[in-house]
Amino acid sequence: MKSRKLRGSSTAGRGAGKRSRSGAGSRGGRGRAGGGKRGQQKFSSVKFYIKEGKQAKKIPLNLSYLQTHIDELKKEGVAEEREGKIYIDLNKTKDYTKICGSFKGNGLKLVVNGKVSEKAKASILENGGEIKG
Repeated sequence: MKSRKLRGSSTAGRGAGKRSRSGAGSRGGRGRAGGGKRGQQKFSSVKFYIKEGKQAKKIPLNLSYLQTHIDELKKEGVAEEREGKIYIDLNKTKDYTKICGSFKGNGLKLVVNGKVSEKAKASILENGGEIKG
C-alpha cells in the first residue's frame, strides 16, 4: 500500500496498532522511567521537580475595558476617584503593566502613572486626562 494513503493513520497499515506503534517502549517507558544512572540521575535531584524562571504575566489594561468595568477596578484597588478624575497608578498594581487601546464614545478623565501606548495617550489627552511618568 502506498505510504501517501496512510497519512493520518494511527496504525500505519499494521492492523490493530501492534508492533512498533504500541507499548510503553515507544514512548520511553511508563511513569518516571528513564531517571538514569550513569551520571544523569534526573529524579534524585531537586532541580528536576522545580520549574525555574517563571515570570509574571504582562497584562495590558484596555481603555474600553476600563470604561465598562470601572466599578470592579475600583474595588480591586487599580483605580480610585478623586476630584472628578480617576487615578490609575500602574506601579502599585501587579496585574497590569501598560494601558492601551482607546475609549469608545465619551471617555473618562484619567490621570495615569505608568506605561501608556501611543493610541491610548492620544485618547486620554483628548478627553482631558493627564499622563505622568
